[in-house]
Amino acid sequence: MEAQRGTSLIEVLLTVAILAMLWAFASMSFGNRAFETQSAATIFDAQLAHARTVASAGGNATLSFAVAPSGSGTVVSISPADAPPETLRADVSEPVLGKPPFTITVDAYGRAVGPQPCPSAGGYALTFSAGPASESRLLPCPASAVGSPEPVGTVPP
Repeated sequence: MEAQRGTSLIEVLLTVAILAMLWAFASMSFGNRAFETQSAATIFDAQLAHARTVASAGGNATLSFAVAPSGSGTVVSISPADAPPETLRADVSEPVLGKPPFTITVDAYGRAVGPQPCPSAGGYALTFSAGPASESRLLPCPASAVGSPEPVGTVPP
């Protein structure tokens, strides 16, 4: 008599359990990546606010972006330095400047005044990314005046 060959209930349950564990691991990994990008953007917001404070006290402040020593993430520091550099657990990039290392100088209002002419988007668009998750921040440039300024007390036509 020949034995029938098929899939037992235990084999099916084991396969389902393995797939469920893989799905759970992938979901947790993506969730951590989303948190890392949000955290990086929040830390950058705090660094930008601090740079504005530093700039309002004495001209301009420079935000420097460098690749983290571990090779994953970005280190952001402010010059003139009165605070330690912050390590972000996300990569930072900008369409015009590319990937770190690069610097952006900001004025007291948090507007980018360097390192080169303002991009056509009206500012530097920083993207913080970790895995498939990403967050964006626009660092605007000062508005350029159009035409000649009117003398004080005149009404434009």
